[in-house]
Amino acid sequence: MKLSDLEPELFKLAENNQDLSERVATLADAQGVYFLCPKCFAENGGAVGTHAVRVLFRGRNVPDDAWPLPGRWDVSGTGIDDLTLTPSIHLTGAGCGWHGFITNGLVT
Repeated sequence: MKLSDLEPELFKLAENNQDLSERVATLADAQGVYFLCPKCFAENGGAVGTHAVRVLFRGRNVPDDAWPLPGRWDVSGTGIDDLTLTPSIHLTGAGCGWHGFITNGLVT
């Protein structure tokens, strides 16, 4: 599945409230990415009823206490179509438990 199928949005955190974010146009300006959960997207046959995944990038001035904790991901690429995140993403705690990779814009 392509990341672009999961309605991704690059964002940066709001200055005074790290729970809020502002959409940005380029990966260079982004502190993270939102996208629909690929597991739930497949199970639901689309976006309806599918929760979002929030990933924060390492080395982008993200506060240590910004959610999700404790994870930060290394990011490479030029945008959504070739985005690579490492390490893998594993949703734990409340939620569906999806565990996967984003490599060169593909979700596995």
